[in-house]
Amino acid sequence: MPRPPTDPAPERDRFVEDLLEYMTLEEKAGQLVLVHEGPDSRDGAFADQLRRGLVGGIVGPNSAGRSDRLQQIAIEETRLGIPLFFAADPSQILPGLIPHPVSAAASWDQDALEAANHMVAAQATAQGINWALSPVFTTAGYLSGSGFEQSGGEDPWLVGEMIAAHVRGLQSSDVPGHRRMLACLDYAIAGDAVDRGPPDGQGDETRRALLKAIDESRPASVAIDAAPRDRRSQQPERAEILDQLRRPGGYAGILLGEWSRLAEASGHHLGAPGYVGLSVERLVAAIRNDQIAMGELDEAVRRVLAAKYDLGLFRSSYDREPRFAPDKPVRDPALDLARKSIVLLRNDPAMLPLSVDSGDILLVGSAAQDRTLAMGGANGEAASVIDGLEALGIAHKFVAGLALRQGSATVNRMIHADRMAIGMAGEAARRSQTVIVVLGAGSEHPGEPLGEAQATLLETLRAANPNLVLVTLGPRPIDPDVGGNPLPCVLHAGLLGKWSGHAVAEVLSGDHEPQGRLPYAIRTSAGDERVPFGYGLSYSDFALTGLSLELGADRVLASAVLANASERSGSDLIQLYLRRTDGPAPREHAVLRGFQRIQLDGGQRTRVTFELGLRELGEYDAQGRFMVAPATYEVRLGLNAARVQAGEIFLPQPVADAMNGGRGGVMLPFPGARRA
Repeated sequence: MPRPPTDPAPERDRFVEDLLEYMTLEEKAGQLVLVHEGPDSRDGAFADQLRRGLVGGIVGPNSAGRSDRLQQIAIEETRLGIPLFFAADPSQILPGLIPHPVSAAASWDQDALEAANHMVAAQATAQGINWALSPVFTTAGYLSGSGFEQSGGEDPWLVGEMIAAHVRGLQSSDVPGHRRMLACLDYAIAGDAVDRGPPDGQGDETRRALLKAIDESRPASVAIDAAPRDRRSQQPERAEILDQLRRPGGYAGILLGEWSRLAEASGHHLGAPGYVGLSVERLVAAIRNDQIAMGELDEAVRRVLAAKYDLGLFRSSYDREPRFAPDKPVRDPALDLARKSIVLLRNDPAMLPLSVDSGDILLVGSAAQDRTLAMGGANGEAASVIDGLEALGIAHKFVAGLALRQGSATVNRMIHADRMAIGMAGEAARRSQTVIVVLGAGSEHPGEPLGEAQATLLETLRAANPNLVLVTLGPRPIDPDVGGNPLPCVLHAGLLGKWSGHAVAEVLSGDHEPQGRLPYAIRTSAGDERVPFGYGLSYSDFALTGLSLELGADRVLASAVLANASERSGSDLIQLYLRRTDGPAPREHAVLRGFQRIQLDGGQRTRVTFELGLRELGEYDAQGRFMVAPATYEVRLGLNAARVQAGEIFLPQPVADAMNGGRGGVMLPFPGARRA
């Protein structure tokens, strides 16, 4: 077989084309075959299939030793020596290592998310995985019951920004000895999902955010499966997105949706996920019966070989490249992301951060000592809140507050033993200065009131001691009214993974300020907004004033003055929202178009500036062109979606043309996506 050169793209393309010429039809089809984890090299049928070059990769948890053994067979005992993919979802082989997606999205911090996933990639590749079947791009609405914790929140723009960081982290390779990993951006739509905001333009919002994420992060593979035949009329955007990715000069990575289409054309309907289990025999028969064009198969295989080349599998042997083995505990990136994902919802009067004035601290709630809640159902244990407080040396007393339940952590109706437990908690609260109650909140149904037992506990504690801090663990935050009024202090931790308790304790103590902002709105059971999208507090008091909008030759500049009115150093997140008020497609609601975190010392102020160009102002027109149109735009800068300063600016045709790059809006789906 041809030997791989060392030069980039042009040489890679020649290598791939030469290899395609050597391959038989069966060997080409085999490159699209992913086999579920389980077969051993000693399994006669599987070993024969592997040695004949009819397997492209293995899917599922693996080990470094086993992957090396199988890779040895693929490289040394097959006719062409084409190496294997070893694919898995890192969250399944490294459960709880970093926060769940919806909690990580609350950080609004791409750098922290990228660093955490770089660490994930290092550990996953050390276990023999070279293809991460993640992340998932989904904008599960707050009114959706399923899959919420795996979503990136409600706003497509924010989801896209965080997904791009996730992919960059998995695919980064700047650590010596760190084996490279491919990522797979999987576009999923929850059946009952409702995106934040109105339906006007939401399909376009998701499409533009997805394509922008692909452009900015360059994932090696994308899984966008056209909906089944009976649902395609409901989800035409999937087929449209696939068409854009297929355009000449567009996306050059592996398109797993094409694999599903080839399977369907060959009469083979795959299970989940929709690209595992292709049949060599069926594909070959479909080619010979003219059900599939040879060129279609060649293009799919070409993408696979190019990805394996870019991964370096042709250049290095299965056992010669050193694996990444960090010489210090890989804790900091995961802990840093966990800290930054915690959202302070209320702090009035200011009981946080804890200080000497907090006096005797009483910790209430079995969730405070629970080491599983923060894992979100994943195997393993996380540091509990008590673990975190003890690590910092913060003295406290603990009472369970409610009687223990068997078989489930769900607390709903009162049981007989609860009354005694609540009574004991109330007495302990009266003898304490500060009460911190930790609840495993987050029902699958947003806005659902607290269960009877939890509500009774909070009412008793508040009556006994007004200095009450509520800390919630679980996928969804709660902001309950107790006795008809909201609680004075609420901190939502979410699903932070293994370092949860340490992150919570560091925020409670003030060692780290709360930086999280809601990636969704908190709504009542009726769907009314209670806490806006993008909301969150810090331990400093920030104000945003002096909005200014300026028109440049090819951009709009939006700026405002951010001031830290407190004595404490801190940071806040400035958010930019945009609404076109006239022109071909005016909007009723504003959409997120940017954000910046700004750190200021106490008493300091600075002007924060955003540049708006094609990336922010462009939209898809009726012909599928992405372009900026002359129109009047309302620009909002604020500290959340509801607390904004707003102004309008008219964008004339010459400036719109300059933003479009003189192409009149006739653009590729995204610029520069062909890999270098």
